[in-house]
Amino acid sequence: MKLTYIFFVVVGLWASERANAQETTRISGVVTDKVTGERLPFVNLSFEGTTRGTTSDMDGVYYIQTEDATASLKASYIGYKPVVKPVRIGATQLIDFQLEETSLELETVTISSKKLRYRNKDNPAVTIIKKVIDHKESNKMTSLDYYEYNKYEKVEFDVNNVSEKFKEKRIMRDFQMVFDYMDTSDINGKTYLPIFLRETSSQVYYRRSPERTVEYRMGTKMTGFEDYFDNQGISYVVDKLYQDIDIYDNNINILSQLFVSPISILAPATYKFFIADTLVVDDEKLFKLSFQPRNPSDLAFIGSMFITTDSAYAVKKVDMRISKQTNLNYVQDMFVVQEFVKNQYDTYSLKTDKISMDFNIVDGNNMGIFGRRTVSYDDLVYNQMRADTIYEGNQYIKDVTRVDAQSEEFWEEARHMELSKSEQGVYSMNEEIKELPAFNRFMNLMTLMTIGYVDINKIAIGPVGTFASWNPIEGTRLRFGGMTTEKFSRYWQIEAYAAYGLSDEEWKYAGRVSHYLSDNRLDHIILFYSKDLVNPGENLQYAMEANLFSSFRRPGSVNDKRIYMDKVGFDYGRRLKYGFSFTVGANMQDMQPGGVLSFQPGVIDTDFKDKAQREAEEIEVTEATAGLRFAPNEKFYQGRTGTVSIPNKYPIFQLKYWHGFNGALGSDYAYDRVQLSVSKRFYVSPFGYTDVDVAYTQLWGNVPYPLLTIPRGNQTYSYSARAFNMMNYLEFVSDRQVNLQLSHYFNGFIMNKIPLVDRLKLRSVVTFKMLFGTLTDENNPDLHSDLPPYPRNADGTQATYALSDKPYMEASFGISNIFSFLRVDLVKRLTYLDREGVPQNWAVRARVQFEF
Repeated sequence: MKLTYIFFVVVGLWASERANAQETTRISGVVTDKVTGERLPFVNLSFEGTTRGTTSDMDGVYYIQTEDATASLKASYIGYKPVVKPVRIGATQLIDFQLEETSLELETVTISSKKLRYRNKDNPAVTIIKKVIDHKESNKMTSLDYYEYNKYEKVEFDVNNVSEKFKEKRIMRDFQMVFDYMDTSDINGKTYLPIFLRETSSQVYYRRSPERTVEYRMGTKMTGFEDYFDNQGISYVVDKLYQDIDIYDNNINILSQLFVSPISILAPATYKFFIADTLVVDDEKLFKLSFQPRNPSDLAFIGSMFITTDSAYAVKKVDMRISKQTNLNYVQDMFVVQEFVKNQYDTYSLKTDKISMDFNIVDGNNMGIFGRRTVSYDDLVYNQMRADTIYEGNQYIKDVTRVDAQSEEFWEEARHMELSKSEQGVYSMNEEIKELPAFNRFMNLMTLMTIGYVDINKIAIGPVGTFASWNPIEGTRLRFGGMTTEKFSRYWQIEAYAAYGLSDEEWKYAGRVSHYLSDNRLDHIILFYSKDLVNPGENLQYAMEANLFSSFRRPGSVNDKRIYMDKVGFDYGRRLKYGFSFTVGANMQDMQPGGVLSFQPGVIDTDFKDKAQREAEEIEVTEATAGLRFAPNEKFYQGRTGTVSIPNKYPIFQLKYWHGFNGALGSDYAYDRVQLSVSKRFYVSPFGYTDVDVAYTQLWGNVPYPLLTIPRGNQTYSYSARAFNMMNYLEFVSDRQVNLQLSHYFNGFIMNKIPLVDRLKLRSVVTFKMLFGTLTDENNPDLHSDLPPYPRNADGTQATYALSDKPYMEASFGISNIFSFLRVDLVKRLTYLDREGVPQNWAVRARVQFEF
């Protein structure tokens, strides 16, 4: 009986698999010119009588996998006769097409349509697309007063192109169990190994006036390695990579790049459009338009869309991808499929919403990452007014619960579709792999390579790049430090280091204890102490980042003006509603002159001082601080070494205040300082985007130069995004200043149009930085003998100045995306060139900068 039972179970499973296999049809092939054999790109291939299909790539290659196949597949291309071939439904097959060129006979002249120059004028496809653009506002959902829906989303990442050779590698010996979870892609036919899955369940509400869209994320479930990564931060990064795509918008944000929509107002100038076919689907007649970018390297799509032939000119389906020449890093292929259905209010809502990306570090058929996002919409409600409290605030996504807070019962109800076997396996594999010692060794190696720390259980040693460095005051500087890891606590972090200078023969050390009050590190209490040598105007964080590379300075510059800083204090921060957050804190500072600096009032002294001499010139400060920040819709990745803001289109406002107490705990000076700053990214597609940063700082009080506002200079060969790269350290001081920095990133708009260069996927960037400032008579050391004079160089020449009536300015032109990670800038200082020891000519600076 047991054998009989097992026999029927096995047969049943086999029959089920066969049935499922017969439902899926996989077709691949190449489309060529019948006469010349030339491969044809952008050919439309579709199952007759349906909108299911794809487009051949730049090499004429195509691949289709679907459960909605019909008995014949049609290939159509402008200037060629369409060809229809039979299909074996439920089978994997190879079907190549050879298309025969047609010709247009005008009187007695035969003109090959392939040789015709493309033009918008008298092009019926362009006429149709302009009608679509004219009707966008009436067709899209946002023409309604209200709507809402339930949204379920899956995002999965898989390792693809897993070869047998890779499985047999020595490094994979301890990971053989993971290959039991391998499957085959439904997009490109490649084998893949699922490694990451995130599910979200949300309720979305829209109101037209005043316009507001808000997504209440009721649950998020994802695989993760919380001992190494910030799961909530990773979820935010996934949101950034896979933002909602709305083809009705003029620009589509994908991978932080703005693509021109095929129905943008700029589409007729960006794309070439062709009428590929007319067909009837579900008793509705549709135009099939094919489109491709005029410049294959531009941020635009190749594909087709199906448009209603009635007066609505509505998009029923769009199927598009990027070309291989698109200036996008690490992405070999990207596919977007969206289908729309008409509702009772004559607007069109999304029915199908899929985006897939094939990531690869290098070109070719090497292993890479395949990412898929599938979104399902249900329970749509139209023109139903809700309470104003539903729409309050300025956040688009509101997390109702933290990651992985919901039960399995919740997800069984929330899913609009069942997870596939491979998707279910991701969760199982995630738990199994975390138990492997080899996995922990691998993750420790990745931590060392990315942030410079070596994990030893609950402690991480590093950063290793700071273990040795050099400067003129300390000579060779040896440093050793570390921090606790997530294995110690996710809500407590302890950092410490000790350093020793072989020339000044002094120990430096620092420590910081951070307690995070929630999963968001904006909610914190931090206690800190440091005793170290810092550049004037820099804070503790910059001192902690001093490394071997900072030891190399540009020719003619000497970093011999530094401050021995002894600082202790605390900082308390909380996140508020609507994007607001605040901080309050206090600290005490003891500052002593280092190198050629002197704090003696009215005395010029450029000799290096011993410890007793420095203590005699000590400046003591007791300071209270406060800050208010407004950053609507801001998301963070909270890494071990800090919090990184994920850029978006919204401005960030910051107000900071410092108050110095005279006489409190030995403090020597009273002052007030206020800084107001605004940062904003402006998208100007297709020309890229511009980052604007402006800050105004003012100080009230009579203080020596170490307490004035000191702009951050840079004397290294590395390009710094925030510093003035042609300004010396401590070159300028002021008590009122305006700092303006502009950077425009062209995202390949210029480089894509240069023959041969366009193949390198380079990107250009221009930057302009300007500093206005003044120094009141109250703080001018030339007018007050009770203040330390301006710092001098070792030879006695003046090194520090007040900004005059003209601003400091510098500009740069850079090429980024060199080898996909390097940026090189040509930088020029534009003003104050008459000063000794400042760079006069153009200079080359470089930095590592990863971009999509």
